Order: sequence, then structure tokens, then C-alpha cells
Amino acid sequence: MPHRRLRRALALLAAAQFTLVLAACTGNAPPSAQHTGGSPSSAPSGGPTGGTGTDGTTSAPGVSPLGAKWDKSRVSAFGPYLESLRGTTTFTELVWCDVESQQGQRNWRQIDDLAKVAQQHGISLDIKIRVGACWATGGQAQHVRGVRNKTESAMPTDLGQYRSFVRDVVDRYKTMGVHTYAVENEVNSASFWSGTPEQLTALTEAAASEIRSADPTAKVADAGMSSTSYGYGIADQLLSQGKDDVAVQAWNTYYANRIGTRGEQIPQVGSADQLRTVLASDQGRRNLAYLAVATSLAQRGVTDIRQVHFYEPWSAAPLLTGYLASHTPSGHPIEAWEVGSFWKNANGSEQERTDDMTRTVSLLLAGDIRRVIWLPLATSADNSGSATGQEARYGLLDPDGTIRSAGVTMRDLVAASRGARISPVVRGALRGVAFTSGSQSTLVLWSTGGDQQVSVGHGATAGPSGAAAAPVSSGTVTVHGSPVIVTTRQPLASVLASA
Repeated sequence: MPHRRLRRALALLAAAQFTLVLAACTGNAPPSAQHTGGSPSSAPSGGPTGGTGTDGTTSAPGVSPLGAKWDKSRVSAFGPYLESLRGTTTFTELVWCDVESQQGQRNWRQIDDLAKVAQQHGISLDIKIRVGACWATGGQAQHVRGVRNKTESAMPTDLGQYRSFVRDVVDRYKTMGVHTYAVENEVNSASFWSGTPEQLTALTEAAASEIRSADPTAKVADAGMSSTSYGYGIADQLLSQGKDDVAVQAWNTYYANRIGTRGEQIPQVGSADQLRTVLASDQGRRNLAYLAVATSLAQRGVTDIRQVHFYEPWSAAPLLTGYLASHTPSGHPIEAWEVGSFWKNANGSEQERTDDMTRTVSLLLAGDIRRVIWLPLATSADNSGSATGQEARYGLLDPDGTIRSAGVTMRDLVAASRGARISPVVRGALRGVAFTSGSQSTLVLWSTGGDQQVSVGHGATAGPSGAAAAPVSSGTVTVHGSPVIVTTRQPLASVLASA
């Protein structure tokens, strides 16, 4: 029941929260709603308690809902930091056509090595099982990407062979601690999936059956739509509700860092008619179709987890969580396997990007997202994954493993969240998330309406994101527009009531 109440409250509050964002954007918000220090944002409410931080979810002992995607080839440089991520989760892709490039000859070494390293550092590994394009699909790849020559997946010519391969994957990796599998990846893009929605549904049903048969404890996730797909879903929902102006503003807010990067796929829109034209495009129809598949798979119990990818501005996170709350069955876990910060010009300062990461992670956890995996842990030295040669997606570490301020914050949040109760914070102008273990709470807080005084009691510590915390001698913390991380032994309800 708590999850059902929380999911329903999130869905109901999303529209109200975005109305506040819209008003702030147009200059019509009351003074108390004006945001300081960046784009306007509001976190979803914490359910029937009115967002006081007393409702939420609890992680298993020693387990954190956070994680990072890292490259096994550079694990020697990352090793010390990975030790601080014990209890977190990472993921990898396992492509049938890579493991078995020639029929009957399989090479598991790459995934085996990664699974062993993850185990050594106490990190859970999730696997995305993809088909790829090769003999198993009876055709050649049409889309080859990156230095690793990744290809789209196609429907296997023999579903029985596919079932057998999936079973072999699960039989092999359940002994290495893997118990969560996704079926395909970002299928709303033709560069990842060449089949139809109906074929994807059949493939997911076949894979889910084999996964559960081989490992009854395993969980099945859907393919995970690309981050750019959700703006289409959000806009489509608002238009269907007759909220034309809100839909236009939502689109431009969600894609604030994307507009102009993909031509006519993601333009800035000035009217509802223009927005409808974009949604009716080939890519628009494809995005909406595959979003509907993800919802259907969850509703029918084919999948156990709704997988989400999010690289947009932190101010768009409430739009995403509100959409998911109204398109995902109550109690069905939502996990964000790919979360990052896409800046098309890569021109933010280190502190700005640290604050961006901190707010994004906090808002997703506050919005009933059960797991948040940051991508990447570190970019390559030459940013070879970026078309511009810039660090468009911000890493927590330098390429050589040196910890950035964002990495300091992630490490601290991992420590605070292990086995903790996770609660959203929406109290007056305060936004953020709280992690409570026993008598101690760590809160990530920022203000959407000027400076806020919060009583944290004696013995508390506080500091901006990315910096070392210092003792709070006065027993009171001033919360500004940028995130501050507070640790206190005051009861959480008492701390928030003081705001």
C-alpha cells in the first residue's frame, strides 16, 4: 500500500509541480516560488504525508540504490574508487552476435572478467541481453556505431536458438551473482532495433520465460527507452489532456540541452500545432509506440522492472517521474540504469556539473526511482565517445581515476544510502531527498524560494556538494539555491518542520 499511495501522489502532484515551473519560466510565479541559482525545479511529493520526508522506501542492509557504469579495461585506475561503491550496482551489455560471432563458437571472456571484477568490489552486475546482427538474424547490420562496431539488433531467425542462448547466459552468470537481466536496449532507435513493436514483445516474452525458468530469483527489465523518447511521451500526454500551452513548455523544458542537436527531431517548438507535427513524425510515432510497449509489458507482468534512461537537465526530472508514475502500474519498480548529464557545449564549471549531478540523482530517488546508475564513471582521455570531442556526458572521475567533486558527492551519497530509508523532501521551498539510518539522517537540500533556515541540532555537519562537510556550530543551516548536504541526529520530521 505505501508504494501505491506514493505512486498515485506522484502522478497527481506532477501537474501541479510543473505549473509552478511554468509560472516561474513566464515570470508569473509568486515570490515564494521563484528559484535561485538556475533553472526552476520542483521535486515530487512524498505521498500522503505531504512531502515531509516521512514516506519512502528502504534499501536492504549494506545496499545502496546508487551506482555507476564503468569500463573494465581501466579498472586498475578505477579500483580504489570502486571500493567506495560497495553495495551499488552497475550493468553491461551482452550481445549474442559478439559472444557467438560464428555459430557454435562462444567466447564469454569479456563478460566473465567484468563479472569477476564486480564481485571483487562488492558491486552487483546487471546484464542487458541483446541479439545484435549476424548469422543468428540472417542479415547484415545496417547501423554500425563507435570504435566497438556496435550494431542494431534484429529478430532471430530461430526463436528456439535464442531461448537456448538466453538460458545459457542465465545459467552461467547466476553463479557469478547476476540476477537481473534486461531484454535489448533503447529499441525506440533504429540503430538499436530493426524489428517491430510486436517482434520486440514476442522476444521479451521468450527471454523472460527462459530467464525465470533458469533462475527463479531473477528479475526481468524491459529494454529501457532512450532519454530523448520521454519528452515525446510527456508532451503527448499533456496534449491529450487539452493542456496545449503546458505541453509546449514541457517540451522546451525537457529538451533544453538538446534543442538543435538532432535537427528536426528535437526542435524548439512555439505552438501546440508545431508540437503535434513533431509527435506525428516517423521518430515521434516510433517513440510513442515503444513507450506503449514498455507500459504494456509492465501491466501484463512480462517484466518485473521498468528501466529508464535520463540525460536531460535536472529541472526536467519531475516531468519524467510524473509521466512514469501515471504510465507504470502501482508497485512496479522503476529503475534508472542510465543517468547522466548531457551538455551540448560541455561548458559548465566543475561546481555547476557537480550540482547538476546532485540534483538529478536526488530528484530521481525522491520521485520513486528505486535505482540510479550514473553514466559514465569516467570518459575516455580523448572523449572518443563524443562527436564533438568534448565531455558532453560528465564523468565522476577524471580519465586517469582522479576523483572529481562530483565523485566525492556520489561516494558520500552511496555511504549515506546503504541500508537507509529514502524519503522525498518537499517542504515549503525546500527540495531534495533524505537518507535515514537509525537515528541519523543525511539530507540533500536546496531552496526554490530564497534562503531557508533549517534547524539541524548540535553535532550536525553540512557542506556544499562536492566539498568536505564541516561542523554546524550554530545548530542551524542556511539552504540556498545550490545543494547542501546535511547530516544530523535530529528526527527528520523535526528538521523539516523547522523550515
